[in-house]
Amino acid sequence: MKKNILKITAMSLLILILSISACFGASDEEYVRIRIRSPRVYNEQSSIQGYEDITVYELDGKPEELFQLNEDSLCLLLDSYFDSEYSYTQEKNKASVGPNHVVLDQLYSSFEKADRVANELEEEFREDFFPQLSNDGYRIYGGMYADMSGAKELMEEMVDEGYEVEVVCTDMQNVAAYDDNDNVAFMYSNDMDIYFSSYNDGEDREMIKIDKKPYRGFIGFKIIDNSKLISINFVDLESYLYGVVPNEISASWGKESLKAQAVAARTYAVSCLSPYASYGYDMDDNQNSQVYMGYSSEKESTNEAVDETKGEMIYYEDKLIQAFYHSTSGGTTENTENVWSSKLPYAVAVDDEYSDRSDSPYNEWQKSYKRSEIIKMLNDDGNNVDELYSIEIAEISENNRVLKCIFLTDIGEIVYYKEDARLVLGLMSQWFTVENGTVYYFTNEFTFDKSSSTTEDGDLKQEVPSRGGILDHIIDEIPEEDGESETADAVNRLDTGSVTGRHVISSSGTKKLTQEKISVISSSGVSVLDTDSSDYNFQGRGWGHGIGMSQYGAKQMAEEGFKYDEILEHYYTGVTIK
Repeated sequence: MKKNILKITAMSLLILILSISACFGASDEEYVRIRIRSPRVYNEQSSIQGYEDITVYELDGKPEELFQLNEDSLCLLLDSYFDSEYSYTQEKNKASVGPNHVVLDQLYSSFEKADRVANELEEEFREDFFPQLSNDGYRIYGGMYADMSGAKELMEEMVDEGYEVEVVCTDMQNVAAYDDNDNVAFMYSNDMDIYFSSYNDGEDREMIKIDKKPYRGFIGFKIIDNSKLISINFVDLESYLYGVVPNEISASWGKESLKAQAVAARTYAVSCLSPYASYGYDMDDNQNSQVYMGYSSEKESTNEAVDETKGEMIYYEDKLIQAFYHSTSGGTTENTENVWSSKLPYAVAVDDEYSDRSDSPYNEWQKSYKRSEIIKMLNDDGNNVDELYSIEIAEISENNRVLKCIFLTDIGEIVYYKEDARLVLGLMSQWFTVENGTVYYFTNEFTFDKSSSTTEDGDLKQEVPSRGGILDHIIDEIPEEDGESETADAVNRLDTGSVTGRHVISSSGTKKLTQEKISVISSSGVSVLDTDSSDYNFQGRGWGHGIGMSQYGAKQMAEEGFKYDEILEHYYTGVTIK
């Protein structure tokens, strides 16, 4: 295989430097690194395509050009074991390609020199040779052998010809860049920050496609967890926002709401920057951070909103805030300490009549699950539950969101707090109630003291259940005649669970309830109870964690004539935009 390198003349180098300077702007401009998870399909490989020949950069604060290839597409793979179809395999005996190589002892100062020698060795030994880049410089590797014996055979042949070589196994230590002929164009050590891009004449800037999806800036690759090849987009902050804002808010909404979203997203991104992040990136491209879909998702209206607020961010006492935002508040936003743990002075609950007036489809919602579905959710979260008897909302915040949710199961009470409660149930927000046809609260004349369980106005206190029925004189089992009686503490408690299987004391004696439906006479008349329901019905308001800006609320405020800074100052308390 022949790998030609495009030579850069002094004039073209000057032009390139000027174009990079224009692309990246002033030296104090921010850049972000985003892990690209979509449209990635495989953890072990990815393809990139340039608009012109691909250029290789090393990231040192900003990309520094290393060399240019006459390839407009590459496939990046782990330096590991692959079968004949280049599918990753952990079964080494099935591999056709592997990380066993011959390495020449000599170091080279440039890619061009190493590549020229690699081409000469290919002609001499009829094997694939290529440059390998590490922090020490360039070496020449030979072969991609699935077993060490193949590498040793080549080594012996080269030693006979007077070369100083050794064999190495570098499994998961390098990233290999293959050309369209399935030959390695070059390889680089995983501890280096190597990025790829090309020049897009139409946009007059560096861009590149990964798995056919275009991104501004540069794409790099990193091996993490000794098994995954991840892709990272390195791009200037404003260009990143072009690919975020239309995916976090509708591009057809009012300009002021789009500008509010741009400022919030910019603030959030900068607050996430972590130069020494162990995996080499600052944010994900999904809802774990902000939804970012690159160049193809950009819209004119949102690009304008980014441009018209360029550089503006949100500060509290001259410090950058964490600008959390969500879709729909449900009528009130929430304090951070009621969702997570830390208390942020600028992210406190505010009344949000704008979200209520916005006609958001998420102002109110309903969700139903079968008992078996909830059991699976609990077990998927690390529990070992066979039966679920009830779900109790034990505590709510002053803003109506669940703070403590108890699942009564065959292994005892399982308690979830705050945001974890809605996440384990897959609900849209933390603002919810739950009803179930088989859940009732059992009491007797000793258990339920109405005077101590109501307010002065006669309303039930929060600790008294607000859903389900309260049945009296129902017990779990028939007590033994000669057994000891229950203590006062055991009797004077409010029990909960299913009616089915309980015993009822009546004028005709004690009987076990087995029917699917029973009738109960109370002060309010006759009620028919469904004892065989397995449905849990959740009703709630809002979508998201409820912290900071409500996007539907921002939409409504813009429609009512508020400016973007007024929107932000409504949702973030005591802040300034600058």
